[in-house]
Amino acid sequence: MSSTLGLLAIDDEAPARRTIERLLASDARFRWLGEAADGLAALDAIERLSPEVIVLDVHMPRASGLEVADALAELGRAAPIVVFSTAYERHAIRAFETNAVDYLLKPYDAARFARALDRAFAAAELRRAGSHTSATALAAFARSAQPPAARNTLTVRADGGWRSLALADVVRLTAAGKHVEITLLDGTTLVVRQSLTAAIARLDPGRFVRVHRGEVVNIAAVERLESCDHGDAIAVLRGGSSVVVSRTHRRDLLERLR
Repeated sequence: MSSTLGLLAIDDEAPARRTIERLLASDARFRWLGEAADGLAALDAIERLSPEVIVLDVHMPRASGLEVADALAELGRAAPIVVFSTAYERHAIRAFETNAVDYLLKPYDAARFARALDRAFAAAELRRAGSHTSATALAAFARSAQPPAARNTLTVRADGGWRSLALADVVRLTAAGKHVEITLLDGTTLVVRQSLTAAIARLDPGRFVRVHRGEVVNIAAVERLESCDHGDAIAVLRGGSSVVVSRTHRRDLLERLR
């Protein structure tokens, strides 16, 4: 880690980014790395610039700050230290129950921002000593602050870069070794470097169900069930694909379809 901590400002409002840049200039412990104006651009910038700290707005286009925190688990390395920033107070209490080091309510003044930097710097010192704020903990915050049932999108990193997928467009998820293949309604398949178990944890359990050891389907995408041998079934899905439903999961799927 450098002697100073690189900081990335992520906010869809330019004045907010300028405020962060201005306030940061007076603290020699930190250096300005840059900025991003939406969630997907933020994820690209985090990979490119490797900031130690990010000031992350919650409500942004393309992917929210909560989705960004959730998606950081896919980077496969230590996530940056996070200071959340928003004009909305409703997620603040849960922020302090997680490894997000602070939660700034807009508008904030220089003194309040300085306290947030103090917390970020202290967290970095702990990381240097062997402790760390993990991507898994940030993902846990995203799920606790915005329960899966309330979310309509899934942000993933595929070969073409970061994408925010509408859950209504996701037909099925298939385990493929250390990867997951996500099939969309238009027939497109995305390969994501993530286990199926990890992917399931980010989905709304009211909308998705496991039908086989290596298969999860969107309940709304099931057009019909066809019986086959040994108590298994075939689920015919919207878009033309089909998937085997093991007898272990068949009853659960039937109950969910009702």
